[in-house]
Formats: sequence, structure tokens, C-alpha cells
Amino acid sequence: MRKNKIFEAISYIAGYKNHYSGNSRFDIRQYISWAHEFETIYAKTNWEDQDYMLAVESFTNEKIMRSLDC
Repeated sequence: MRKNKIFEAISYIAGYKNHYSGNSRFDIRQYISWAHEFETIYAKTNWEDQDYMLAVESFTNEKIMRSLDC
């Protein structure tokens, strides 16, 4: 999976959820880091058997919730 596609999906979901730390540069770095982490976790996933967007959305929602706990 291409990191750009993952980054775009994460950024879109985070924006849709109004996730903003107050520092857009920090947010972009965070979303890039999340994209790398997602790619690592799901590296061997067969996307024909799983729904890619549901996986990205679930992953992103979890990351957003964790970032709000800090």
C-alpha cells in the first residue's frame, strides 16, 4: 500500500472528525507517522479479504482518541 494513499485517508478522516491540535505542522507530522505505523501493522494484509477504508477509519479513530487523552 502506498504511504501517500494512507496519509490522504488518515488526513481526510481526521479533518472530518475536526481533529486539530492547534498546530498544523505538528498534525501533518503526526498523520505521516500514523501512516507509517498503519503500513507496518497491516503490511501483510490481503485487502481483497478486508475492507481497507474500514481499517484506516478504525485505526485513525483510535489514534485520535489516544491523542485526546494526552
